[in-house]
Amino acid sequence: MARGISLRRFRPEDAAAVHRWFNSPAMTANLVEHRDSFTEEDARAWVERAMDDSGEDRKWAVEFEGVDEAVGYTALYGLGRQTAPELGAIVADERVVGKGVGREAERLTNKIAYEEFGAHKVYGRIPATNEAAKKAVIYNGWKQEGVLRRHVRHGDELIDVELWGGFPEDQPDPPAAEGEDGSR
Repeated sequence: MARGISLRRFRPEDAAAVHRWFNSPAMTANLVEHRDSFTEEDARAWVERAMDDSGEDRKWAVEFEGVDEAVGYTALYGLGRQTAPELGAIVADERVVGKGVGREAERLTNKIAYEEFGAHKVYGRIPATNEAAKKAVIYNGWKQEGVLRRHVRHGDELIDVELWGGFPEDQPDPPAAEGEDGSR
């Protein structure tokens, strides 16, 4: 399990990393929405919006110990409504892909949704082709709740989008500290 993972508020200097994330075909291939272009100015504006916590959406930069910039982000969309907020996430730094960063960042984000915002549930829309995202939400106790057939267009292809959701009581415990359980 990944350790040394934390969430923090976005800062203006995160724009360079955000620009790279959204211009990496490998990192954006499995997102629900694609952008035709994403300029440096777009990245600065995205970060400005991410820093604004006055509305019903929140975004956090994901940090990984030993990497000097944000490696991705998580978000909660639609906080404070009668409906459950939606989780969004991307881990887009090749140095940490495959190390459990996404699932732990999502666990931390879910915890914020439940404990700080009083969410009764968190859900997400995941393209059926995104196996890494499905592994992360399964780890976090989520269950598949439905499929939106041929819901999103990626080029000439129509992709199913799966609906997944989880509840506070299904959250896993935090990962054990190194050596804490005697098995590491």
